[in-house]
Amino acid sequence: MYVGHAAVALVLKSREPRLPLIPLTLACFGPDWIEVSLMFPKREGMAIYTHSIPAVMLGAAAAGLLYAAFRRPGARMIVLAWLLHWPADLLTGRKPIFASTPLVGLDLYSLPFADFLIESVAVVVACAVYARLFAARGELRRVVVMLGATLIVLQGAVDATLSVIRGTEWTPSLALFGRKTQVEGPAAGPGGPVRRT
Repeated sequence: MYVGHAAVALVLKSREPRLPLIPLTLACFGPDWIEVSLMFPKREGMAIYTHSIPAVMLGAAAAGLLYAAFRRPGARMIVLAWLLHWPADLLTGRKPIFASTPLVGLDLYSLPFADFLIESVAVVVACAVYARLFAARGELRRVVVMLGATLIVLQGAVDATLSVIRGTEWTPSLALFGRKTQVEGPAAGPGGPVRRT
């Protein structure tokens, strides 16, 4: 998920109004920040250190402790923001659970229109929640609308770029240990796709 993480930050802000939006947003993107820092010189295989469940839990605990060391209110919300990164990415990509394989997720990055639609809806809902609680004046509501529109345009640009760069077929997987429960491609006969279990 790309801008959807920012949408999560906007919704979480409504649960903890005293928590500044910037550290909350940074926490929502936390595993991605770590992956970017680890991608030099080699990006392959970094997801195990950034996006697996143990890595996300460890990162969440470290972020919460670091935030609590400098500010008192909101450390639990920082932890929650970091933890929500994994289920959000489960919708759009394929991520490790405990080891480098299997990767699980709905892989909507390979379906750019579906990814754009889901992330855009998340942004619209989050902006509506945020505006309802924090933007009482008209000019503040306009700022929230501009923020939401900017996030949606960015998501469109990301999805368009990914559709050109990747050009891969859709390979969703919610299966474990080599078991496949999704459609796996065309069948040999006239019956269409086969379902393997």
